[in-house]
Parts: sequence; C-alpha cells; structure tokens
Amino acid sequence: MKRPMETYRGDYFFRQGAMVFVNRSSESFSVSYHNHDFLEIAYIAEGEGFHHIEDQVQKVRKGQLFFIPLGVPHVFRPTSANGKTLIVNNCIFSVLLLPKLIAFVADPGIVSFLKQMEEGVLGHLSVADRNDRFEQLFDALYEQNARSMSGSNDYLHALLLQLIIELKRAKAELEPAGSMPANDHSFQDVLQYVENHYMKELTLTHLAHASGFSERHLQRLFLQYTGMTWHHYLQTVRIRMSRRLLRSTSSKISAVAEQVGYQDIHSFNRVFKRRMGLTPGQYRKDIRRSMETRGLMDPF
Repeated sequence: MKRPMETYRGDYFFRQGAMVFVNRSSESFSVSYHNHDFLEIAYIAEGEGFHHIEDQVQKVRKGQLFFIPLGVPHVFRPTSANGKTLIVNNCIFSVLLLPKLIAFVADPGIVSFLKQMEEGVLGHLSVADRNDRFEQLFDALYEQNARSMSGSNDYLHALLLQLIIELKRAKAELEPAGSMPANDHSFQDVLQYVENHYMKELTLTHLAHASGFSERHLQRLFLQYTGMTWHHYLQTVRIRMSRRLLRSTSSKISAVAEQVGYQDIHSFNRVFKRRMGLTPGQYRKDIRRSMETRGLMDPF
C-alpha cells in the first residue's frame, strides 16, 4: 500500500528573493511523509530516531548529516512518541542558487559535485560529522538566517558552500580507492546504457536482459551506487535531459517530452513539476531569466 505524501514548496520558505532557509525542528509523528521542490541538507543535532527515505529506513543519531535531493520522499521520526527527542537542523536551498555557487568555485571536483546536485544525478547521502564541522556550520547558518543585515544572503550562500564542500569531503572519505568492486564494474556499463537509451521505452526487465544482471540484483546495485531506486534513477536522467533541452532549445514542451522518453505529455508535466516544483514552461522561463540576470552562459 502506497503511503500518502505531501509536496513541500520552496515558495513557502523562500521570502523576499532569498534562496536559502535554515530552521531547527523537533521531529514528531505529526510531520507528513513528503518530498520537496528544493534541496535539503539535514543535521541530527540531538537525540536519535529513524529516517524513512524512499523504500529505506535508517537509524539516525546525533552527528549524522543527510543530503536529500529534489523529489525524494522522506521523513524523520523519533524512536517513539514518548521516547528521546529528535532535533534536526535543516538547511534548504533552491536549485536555482547552484549556478551562482558554480560560477564562484574554481576547484573542478567541487564544480562537478555542485553540477551533480543541480542536474539531479546525486542521490541521497548520509555521512558522519567531521571534527564537529557540520555542527559549527549549522550554528553559523542558523544565526545568520535569523538576522536581517546587509550582506546576510551572501553570507548564507558562503556558509552553504562551505557545508557542501565539507559534505563532499566526508563522502570521499567513505569511498574506497576504487569506485566499484571488481565484480560490479559492469554496472557502470548499465548506467551508460541508460544514458544512451533513456529516450526509449526502458523497463527493468529490458535492462536485466541487456546487462545479464537479475532484476533484483539491479535494484540492489542502483540503491548501492546511486542512492536511488531504478525507477527514480530513470526519471532523474530523463528530467535532467529535458532541462537541458528546455534551456538550450525552443522546442515545444510536447516535443521535449517525446525526446526524453515520455509519450504522454501529461505524465511528463506531472513528473517534472513534482521533481522541480515548476511546470516545464515555468522552468524554461525562470531559468533563462535567471541566467540572463547573472550574465551566465548556458553550460550546455
């Protein structure tokens, strides 16, 4: 049985042109299972509990940090209604902020990491605090978010960039010297196959026949190496490609939908809005206006 889910909109949190919002919340069972049209970095500040994300349930405790991409359903829960308090610090930010951060960064690895966030190919992550750096950054974010001073937004953006860099470093520490065990190297061929055939009618059964992996093993590999289910990964690739087309061409929305594998434009519009928080038409208008305002060229 599919659980009910809400979609949280950035418009509710981002006021007066801001693209970052920080808060501190005591989690409870009244909070809805939800996805959102913004990116989120959450830090467990106190207590312990559980993180329900997609089809997984993760035990959480103080010192853990989570990155939740666009459109990924999740919710934090305490251990019980009468158990220990679970306090979570949240930093949410608009995907439209990422081109500004990318333009500022010189390190190629950080640029690549930010682009993965922007394009929706970075799955959800969980890392541990590094020498209390996450806690210190969240204290600074929370303090700055509460102020209304000259340069506050720029200060928040700088702190957010530091947080993302620390997240990337912590992620790198978890990765082995090789990107994949030897017996799973061919899974990279699976990912490349999806990149080459996403515009076609692509099912897990078809992918299993093409790769030689069983469907069950493919599901495990997608979760292990991308942090996403197979279905969510395919949607991510298609929406990423549609965003490129919306930015760089004047093709009709229906033509864009067909080019990325959606035969039904209503399905495309529904998935795109759920993942991006905007219709394809609104996204095209907003991203072009944003790029023109910042004087940035389209990277594609």
